[in-house]
Amino acid sequence: MTRRFRSIGRMATLSLVLGFAACRDTTAPVEPPVETPPPPPAVVPPAVVIDTQAARVAWSFVEQNTTAATGLANAIYPFQYVTAWDIASLIAAAYSAHAIGIVSDSTYDARIRTILGTLARVPLFEGAAFNKSYDSHTAQMISSDRQLSSVGYGWSATDIGRLLIWLRILALNEPQYATLASSIVDRLDISRLIRNGTLQGRDLDPATGIARDYAETGLGYEQYASAGYALWGHRPSASLDPSAHTSRVDIYGVSVTVDARGNSRITSEPYVMMGLETGFWSPTLREQAVAVLAAQEARWRSTGMLTMVSEDALPDPPYYFYYYSLFHNGRAFVVEGPEDGSYIEAPRWVSTKMAYGWNALFPSPYTRLVLDAVQPAAVPGRGWSAGVYETSRLPASEQGLNTAALVLESLLYQSRRSQPFLSQPIQ
Repeated sequence: MTRRFRSIGRMATLSLVLGFAACRDTTAPVEPPVETPPPPPAVVPPAVVIDTQAARVAWSFVEQNTTAATGLANAIYPFQYVTAWDIASLIAAAYSAHAIGIVSDSTYDARIRTILGTLARVPLFEGAAFNKSYDSHTAQMISSDRQLSSVGYGWSATDIGRLLIWLRILALNEPQYATLASSIVDRLDISRLIRNGTLQGRDLDPATGIARDYAETGLGYEQYASAGYALWGHRPSASLDPSAHTSRVDIYGVSVTVDARGNSRITSEPYVMMGLETGFWSPTLREQAVAVLAAQEARWRSTGMLTMVSEDALPDPPYYFYYYSLFHNGRAFVVEGPEDGSYIEAPRWVSTKMAYGWNALFPSPYTRLVLDAVQPAAVPGRGWSAGVYETSRLPASEQGLNTAALVLESLLYQSRRSQPFLSQPIQ
């Protein structure tokens, strides 16, 4: 009706104008009215379709593995010990699931407040920093041999860096948690976690009871973790620099930046998390990320093996936890157990969390091919397995918290039209 009335009104006005002109000068030519062209239709960007089924599978791991009293979740089923890194992943999973819309406001608020409340009261190693591991059921420190401990066995500045990133995401994006997040950061003795601009870890020797400090370095992880400290005003200047201590190697025709200090695993994880959470704060880091992905695609083109490297818990002996690195200690595409130099040929797997992460950051025919390949790793009601084996394409059966978190983060990143979660610059 509105459109019809507007049309009638416009024609009535036009008739009056023409009639008046005809009365004044019947010989004058009458020019046709000039119609204002309608505005072009608004350009509406295509809707982002989120794979909520994938998100629900990921979130099911958190639901099935959380202890209500502490809010903490097992790192893998049924392994009940968690690091600061794992707790950050738990916050990331809850934040992403809520933002995607598969977790209600009340459920999310209760979970986050319980997790933050636990972090505000857990004992710290030497009163300075989060212990390397806690029991998720009781929030007590554990020793290196997985026994409850009043002493603990050290800290990882890298793990704490990931937690600091997620505490900052909460504090800035959801101000209702800012005070509690800040109070948790204030518990840390940052002067012991950064020395001469470099991240510092600490280990307790179980035989002697003597603790030692060590520099936590390694291209990729070092810059990612350092961002967490910088976001809270504590800048590890040497560790933040992605150009220090680097050299170049050729991997399947791709020039990749590696750590010239040697003992640094170049893998997908830090670059994917950096891109999703903080964004690449320098062109150098973005170039490195692009090269890391390109080298994996180059291996597939050369060997026919779909390649998506990461670190994961797997059900395979002898180590059950493996690093699959693009490059380490002079070797390309190497698999190791937890100890440096424990090289083995298998298992080799296509990582679920990296398939989702790389496809969110740099979607291409290759990343979509890999994403399709890992779909058998979904176990509804239990979570996403680490991935599928390169050769058989059968799923690797361990479901884990870090995989759940990165699947959810990747889906959230896509729903945000490829915007990282933080807008605060890294300086």
